[in-house]
Amino acid sequence: MPDINLIPVEEKAQERAEQTQKKLQFVAVGVLVLSAVVTLITLLMYTTAVSKKNNLIAQVEDNSVKINQYKPQEELLVVSKDKAGAADQLLSARTDYKNFFGKMAGLLPQGVYFTDLRVSDSKITISGRAKTSADVAGLVSSLTSASGTELVTNVAIDTLSSDEFGVYAFVISGKLTGVKK
Repeated sequence: MPDINLIPVEEKAQERAEQTQKKLQFVAVGVLVLSAVVTLITLLMYTTAVSKKNNLIAQVEDNSVKINQYKPQEELLVVSKDKAGAADQLLSARTDYKNFFGKMAGLLPQGVYFTDLRVSDSKITISGRAKTSADVAGLVSSLTSASGTELVTNVAIDTLSSDEFGVYAFVISGKLTGVKK
């Protein structure tokens, strides 16, 4: 049996064209929806990135303010540290006179006393009196002993004289090694 076509050929072509047009419209709408979704996602990502950037800028500004607030304190600490270091050097260079005189008292023989004691830089000059010349010799011996050289080195008798009562006046000088703090 032959194929009888009841729909004219033009109507079939028009129907195909309409179907093709509907498919194209569907694809176009899909592409539009897809591009709208991609645009929204891009906008959302951009907004998030800008928000993070603004937060980071705000944090940097806050931290800069905090750092600037600490600068005077840091400068004060540095200056204080420098001054404390200089003061510590001065104190460590000084002689601990309490210990010095304590050790010196242990070296003095009986019958010897000081009338004057002068310290300038690292030189010490001791003036005093003794009952006998043996007492002066004992003082010099104790100053040149091992425990005496911890306090004074280069000990020399500058003057030694006796008065009419037999009391000896002396002046002894030396280099102060002292007892450092």
